[in-house]
Amino acid sequence: MEFVPWVTERQHKMLKNSIYHTFRYEILPNIPVHFFSKHFSSDTGRPTKDLQSIIGLFILQAHRDMTDLEAVEAYCFNDAFRYALDTTRSEYLSERAYYYYRAKIMGEGNAIFNKIVDSISKRLRLDAALQRTDSTMVQTNLARMSRLELFSTTITKFLGELRKAHSITYGRLDQALRDRYMADKENTWFANNKPSQYKELLLAAAKDVLTLVEIFKSHASASKLPSFALLERLVREQISVKDEEITVQPNPETTGTAMTNPHDPDAHFNGHYEKVGYKANLTETCGKDKDTPDPKIITHVSVHPANTSDKTLVTEVIDDLGNKGLEPKAMLLDNGYDSDENQQTCRERGIDFICPPSGDLPDGLGIMDFVRTEDNKITFCPMGQRCLENIVHEKRKRTVSYFDPSLCRECPHSHDCPIKITKRKARLDWDWKKPRIEARRRMFAEDKETKALYRQRAGGESVFSVMKRKLGLTRLRRRGREKATLSIFLAATAMNVLRMHNWMAWCLFSMLFSMIDGLRRTFRGRKPSIQRQQLAPSRFWASPCWDGL
Repeated sequence: MEFVPWVTERQHKMLKNSIYHTFRYEILPNIPVHFFSKHFSSDTGRPTKDLQSIIGLFILQAHRDMTDLEAVEAYCFNDAFRYALDTTRSEYLSERAYYYYRAKIMGEGNAIFNKIVDSISKRLRLDAALQRTDSTMVQTNLARMSRLELFSTTITKFLGELRKAHSITYGRLDQALRDRYMADKENTWFANNKPSQYKELLLAAAKDVLTLVEIFKSHASASKLPSFALLERLVREQISVKDEEITVQPNPETTGTAMTNPHDPDAHFNGHYEKVGYKANLTETCGKDKDTPDPKIITHVSVHPANTSDKTLVTEVIDDLGNKGLEPKAMLLDNGYDSDENQQTCRERGIDFICPPSGDLPDGLGIMDFVRTEDNKITFCPMGQRCLENIVHEKRKRTVSYFDPSLCRECPHSHDCPIKITKRKARLDWDWKKPRIEARRRMFAEDKETKALYRQRAGGESVFSVMKRKLGLTRLRRRGREKATLSIFLAATAMNVLRMHNWMAWCLFSMLFSMIDGLRRTFRGRKPSIQRQQLAPSRFWASPCWDGL
């Protein structure tokens, strides 16, 4: 390893055993920079900073949960960062340059993450046969606003942009309107009113929103301001006008997607967590039981609106993993992802969809106990009674089966049978997917091997705990979906770097421990009691990741 001239020999040894050494030799050379090519010229202009070191700084910033100023100072003054990023003490980075490069990689977080995952999977010869998927709510650092605060803040935001872009047009607005929203904080119209006047003030704010939209909707320039789009969004989502009567109430069609704060209009409210932010969906590798070692590398990350259902994410996860060459043989998920469509999609691709089905087993007989044909018809009931007629509804994917009501009344299982018996008929209306769901429920209730394997899904919560407690995802410092998405991808990349470092250190320790134990027992004339396979998987002993260690 190259000796760093500005550190002592002891410090050099500490760096060699730290995550900064792993980052310098395993991660930094594999950081992609191709997307920067569209922003720079190959033959003119000033030389750029080392682009790999700049992106590496963003990853280390996420790893250490640093503010932007702390990251800039670490780049300039921290010897550990210099070593990890392979820079010299003469390198300098200004705040302006930091934000310039950060803006250039906006939207490229997925490309950075995928490239690092690809290099880690090849280096560790990652076993992706078993993976687990889960999602969490990433809260943004925003105040929760009342509807009155939402209206007044949005109006203030628009008036501020209008004054800056079109000062003359702003000066022609009604003076009373400007004084209500652009006055000093101590003299605002809202601060000088009583809580009992809330409804009156809210209605007045709604009228102001409608007035501003009406005035500027035909203005060529003001109508294109980002804050004007927020005013129009408020009208669509919160205000209804009927017979010249103005009512402030949420539009039922926009429930769950309505704007909660104009400073981050893309952040939605999640009713389950009761927070405002974004949903992060993560997939990671895992062992088949707690005694099987695994590096737990995150293989997939995606960011969605907070109100997105987990059921809609499974196909995206499988497609992404397939494109990376990391498609699993089995996936562990909680029942928020459960749906028959997802089950069938995984079955078609040869993936075991291990997810507890929602609902309980039937108290008595179920649809799966009836004798059915491949064309979704019932021939006999569990007690051997022949079905009289089947009416198949292809579009609804349902079948209505009829039985002899007199025989059904005499049946000893009529009390726990799904057939509904009336005076004239015995009828069973069933969905085609219900037998499959019942079969999965029974499998989870009776199959001990499936239960034992599914216990490994619970470990997927640990990655969220670490990313929130140590990597700064408890409350995001960034506002806007693009910035939030980049922060989450960088945090997931930093998590993979940390786990790769810990895994390689653990494997090295296991190898040394196994060798020492083998020598000790050989000298005593006994066979080694610890097998390599018990400490680290056999694929690592021949891995090139040990070169130079």
